[in-house]
Amino acid sequence: MDRVPLRVRLDDYAEALTLAESGELLLAGKIIARRGQGRKRIIVLGRGRSFSARLSEYALHLAARLGYGLVFLSVGPPADADDHTPAMRRVMRESFAFAASEAARPFLLKALELGVEAGHMVHFGDSGEAVRAVSDGLHRVKLILSDPGNGADAGCVAPAAVFTVS
Repeated sequence: MDRVPLRVRLDDYAEALTLAESGELLLAGKIIARRGQGRKRIIVLGRGRSFSARLSEYALHLAARLGYGLVFLSVGPPADADDHTPAMRRVMRESFAFAASEAARPFLLKALELGVEAGHMVHFGDSGEAVRAVSDGLHRVKLILSDPGNGADAGCVAPAAVFTVS
């Protein structure tokens, strides 16, 4: 049996922890089980709570052809963007996360049909910070796909190439 290098194992654990913290426990378990055979990933940057069908379908088929995994990323407004009470802010964030999860669900089911490993994450703040945080957590992000104009602030801080799909 080949030994997996320590750096690769640490990357796997960091990726699994990031996914587990975002609620993707099954994906996190698969990552731990595969022991160092990490999959390259594509981030699909949503527009608020939703994902364009054209962008998502393109990402699904690209990931299937390349053998990459997908992360559908929803970016909600930062906490300081409103003047609500903490309780109201929590309710609004939970509502955003639920709506974003529902928007991603059809594409996650399609990924399952295509045999593409896929998950959904929600991050609050600007899209550049969100892309950087998710990329740092997953370690193996190779592409970021977005709608025109949606990834403008992600491009300057992104650790991978940002492509817009129109």
